[in-house]
Amino acid sequence: MSYAVRNDGQGWRAVSGVEDISADEWYTPQTPPDPVALPLSADELDRLAREARDRLLAVAANKMGPLQDAVEEGEDVPDEVALLKLWKQYRIALNRIDKQDGFPQVIDWPVPPDETPNL
Repeated sequence: MSYAVRNDGQGWRAVSGVEDISADEWYTPQTPPDPVALPLSADELDRLAREARDRLLAVAANKMGPLQDAVEEGEDVPDEVALLKLWKQYRIALNRIDKQDGFPQVIDWPVPPDETPNL
């Protein structure tokens, strides 16, 4: 079997011979390469970035809740007030990713406090 492969790498089709290919294709008698993935649109990138941000915000909320409870009830142990503040700053930074230059193609994701060295 022979194949006509699209020049843009987006797919291929079976052909009888080289005479069956069109101007935007090339011919191969071997199994064609896997199609090249299309780049994501700006809307798709935006949607994916916001979904990732929302997942990270949920994690932050789960980390902050017990800290906030302890602080509000006066039952915090050393460093919990400071850690709560760091989580709040992280959450603020997450909520502002769409204000970054280059968003959604380029995102400088904030580092959560539990992944920051020396904490």
